[in-house]
Amino acid sequence: MTEPSLFERILQSWGLDGFPSLQRIADSMDPVAWTLVFLLVAAVLMAVYFSLSTRYAFTKLDEVEASPQTLLFRLKQEPTYLTPQSILNRLGGEATLELMEFGDQMTTTSWRFQWSAIREELLRLLSRQNAFGPIHVLGRYYQSTNKDEPDSLRIRRTILIHKLGQRRYLEPAGDGSPAQLRLHRHPAEQIGELGFDGPTIWIDEGQEIRDADGPVVEMDVVDFATVESATVRMRIQRTPTAGGGFVLQLEKRRKTWIVVDESIEWTL
Repeated sequence: MTEPSLFERILQSWGLDGFPSLQRIADSMDPVAWTLVFLLVAAVLMAVYFSLSTRYAFTKLDEVEASPQTLLFRLKQEPTYLTPQSILNRLGGEATLELMEFGDQMTTTSWRFQWSAIREELLRLLSRQNAFGPIHVLGRYYQSTNKDEPDSLRIRRTILIHKLGQRRYLEPAGDGSPAQLRLHRHPAEQIGELGFDGPTIWIDEGQEIRDADGPVVEMDVVDFATVESATVRMRIQRTPTAGGGFVLQLEKRRKTWIVVDESIEWTL
């Protein structure tokens, strides 16, 4: 009698030596049984495949979300891809500034329609923080970093960019008449360049000026409450029947003027 093999001894020790051999099992299989075995093997292989492929896909998504430059590229294509708070959290200051500057240069109507609310919320979120990083980003965006420039000019430029973007552009009238910027000034206020894309008129107290042929952006005298707080009233008249009046409050934080609050006085 032959000695049992190691495998057979292991089965005997576990009490499994009573099971039929694989050959006997194969001989007893009918077509239905073989079909069930095939389906079971196929199901196991598909489960393994989908488990591995799903894990790989999640890994790639995590890698994308961890890369600010990849997220920035995606947001430039689809500005609503992330919420404003998520944009700040995931991009950081420099990439957020790049996105805002990119958005101001876009002229596609559909893109700007999606971007408008995102931009307003980003500015609001940044202005609520008094840390160096957010203030530095806002100062660069508002182009309010030249501390040798008179405060009134920095305030006016900040307001223009806040309302119109860095292009400081308002669409012309239907007949092609360009938008006009009108600035009511205090006698002691210095006249300077604000970068408005169109004619700029400085108006002294009591000076009369004729009605504009096209759209108008009009700004009152800068009202300083303190040396670090100011209020400015502004009117944007796009057409004779479309426009609005706004009151903007600004604060000087870390020697940089930023818009901290805005309210609507009237709309057409």
